[in-house]
Formats: sequence, structure tokens, C-alpha cells
Amino acid sequence: MRRPTRILRTTALAAAALLALGAAAIQLSGHGYFWRALAATYLQGHTTAHIDDASNFAQRTIAAGAPRPWPTDPRLNRDPLDPATLAHLTKHGTAAFLVAQDGALLHESYYAPYDADSRTNSFSVAKTITTMLVGLAVREGMVSGFDAPLIERLPEYADDPRGRRATVSQLSAMKAGHDWDEHYYLPLNVTTELYFGGDAAGLVLRRGFERDPGSAFEYSSGSTQLIGVFLQRALAAREPGLTIAEHLSRGLWKPLGMGRDAIWTLDRAGGVGGIERTYCCVFATARDFARLGQLLLQDGEWDGRPLLDRAFVERMRTPDLVPYYGHSLWMDLGWTHPFWFMQGHQGQYVIVVPSKRLVVVRTGRFRDLRTKGPNGVVPAEVYRYVEQAVALAAR
Repeated sequence: MRRPTRILRTTALAAAALLALGAAAIQLSGHGYFWRALAATYLQGHTTAHIDDASNFAQRTIAAGAPRPWPTDPRLNRDPLDPATLAHLTKHGTAAFLVAQDGALLHESYYAPYDADSRTNSFSVAKTITTMLVGLAVREGMVSGFDAPLIERLPEYADDPRGRRATVSQLSAMKAGHDWDEHYYLPLNVTTELYFGGDAAGLVLRRGFERDPGSAFEYSSGSTQLIGVFLQRALAAREPGLTIAEHLSRGLWKPLGMGRDAIWTLDRAGGVGGIERTYCCVFATARDFARLGQLLLQDGEWDGRPLLDRAFVERMRTPDLVPYYGHSLWMDLGWTHPFWFMQGHQGQYVIVVPSKRLVVVRTGRFRDLRTKGPNGVVPAEVYRYVEQAVALAAR
């Protein structure tokens, strides 16, 4: 019996040595963020980032002011959802599904363990919020214009022939040419490092420009984080210590009468230079996400007061280099009921159907990304949600 025992012991030691060598290689290669990613995903029962992961990161509060409840339509929840839509929502771990028409709630449903007070991760819906904050900063004179050159606040690119010509609006339209590889499931990848690493600003600033600005569309979280670095510097130049979260609180969250404080997670603690992860990760309720859609539906106006310039909002929702993307907004303007929407990982959606004066919000844990709609780009489930909302509004 000694020989098998000795073989097992030798095999175990060899396996341990290999694991140790692999761990050392990962650490020495600059991929130390892998361990944080592992702890925050697989060790929590997930294969990727998830909508309840705020506790894994440092945070800043987006303070709400006096809450203003959503008005309710007399038809609120009068009619059931289409059985196929309900089955789809249930199958894909939906947290909330909300429809508002003319600024009043028409349908609102939540799926356990989530309810109206649940704050879930926006993921890339935050890209739209970040662009809105640039528009707010332009309106308040903190940024020279939406087409401001990056070198206005990012001198790191002064000697980069392409970076010197790139603009904030090009980053927002995903056509600046910033060098990036967008991938959500590879453990050793620049997007994974951006999410789980501790230096978002340094990471995006170290990457140059791989193509001429304005020449091609490439969806990139790095582009929106670069906007965040630009915006943070612009805010600090006007008011030292002003954070992006506070800028959002003052400029939109409080004026919109949001129902709850929200959370914006950081790359590391704020006391040691942490910055908001502006390409993702605003944690808010479905009702409060809906107010952002309602603001854009109303051309940037709220209670008769312009929070964003109408021309800026119109530019956001107008196709730019490709027909399905404007400035941090996806769209299909050729559909029977034209729509545009904010979109986040795992199926976070804030959809606006202007012809029907509808705002639709879906938040949840999973989505069907493989099945595409008629334009071959927008997920088919978005059309499902649009048509469901239109059907409810027509009854």
C-alpha cells in the first residue's frame, strides 16, 4: 500500500507546485486582478459580473433629494403581460419590468427576491448616464463643448497624432479609435482588468489609438472610462473635490426627484484616488432608471426646466457612424415603432418609444444575447419588450 500512497502524495505535490507556478506567473505578468475577479464571480456562483455585486467594490453615494413618486396610470397592471413575454422574463431571471406612458406608470412587476426598492447594477446603461453628464458639464461651462478635443483635459495624448485629434463626442459615439478589446468572459483581458483592477484611469490612459478618429465604430468600455477621466478633471478644475457621483446628484438625481439614493462603484477607495467606473455600475431602482429615459423622451426638460440642452439630447439619439448607435444610445429607427435605448450587460434596458410616449425598463440577471432582431444587431428581446409595451398602451 505504500507505493500507491507515495504516488498519490507525489502527484498532489506536483499539482500544488504547478498551481503555485501558475499563480506566480499570473501575478508577475501584471494580471493580479484575476484573483479579485475569481472571488467576485465564480466563488460567488457566477460566471461573469452580476447585478448584485456592489459590495465587491468601493462606492460613492449618488444622493437623492426630496423623492417624487411616479404618477400612476388608471390602467396600472390592469392587463396581464403576454404569456410568451412573461415566460421570457421569468426564464432570464428578470428583476423588474416597468412600462410608463406619458410619465405615468402603466405596468410594474418585480420578481423575487427583487422589489421596487432593489438597486441593481446598470452595467453599460451607465455609459448613457456618463454622456448625459458631459452634456450637463457643457451646459454649466465646465467643458468647452461636446466636441472638445481630449487634450483639453488629457495632455497624455498631446504627442499621439491620433489621440491629439480625438474628441469627447467621438468617444461617446464609439468611433474615436481608442485601442481596446471588449470581452466579458475571458479572465485575462483588458475589459476584465478594467472591471476588477484597481486603476481604471491609468489603464485607459496607457492605451493609445489604433485607428484614425472617426473612421470606424468599435464598441468599447475603455472609451467611456476615458470620458470619465476627462470629466473628472474638468469637474475638479472648476471645483476641487467635486466627484462625478456628486455631479450626477446635483445635476440630475435631485432635480428628477429620484426615489432612492443610488450607488456608483469605484475602481478603488475614494480616499486613495478612486474614480467612478463610468462605463458601468450605477446601482439604482427600476423606477429611477425610468426617470432617466423619461428625461430624454422630454428632450432634456423636467418640470418646465431644461436640465440638458434639447439639441444635445437630439444628437444623442441620432444615428452617427452606424445606423444603430448614436451617442451612448442604441436604436432601431426603422422599426414599426421606432425606438432608442440604453443597454447593459445581462439585459439591463431603458427603452424609449417616442411615437407612443413610452419608457420601458427591464433589469435582470440574464438575457438572450444570441438571438438578434430584424436589424441584426439589437437583441430580439428588445423588440419583444417594445411590442409588449405598445400592446399595453393600446388597451
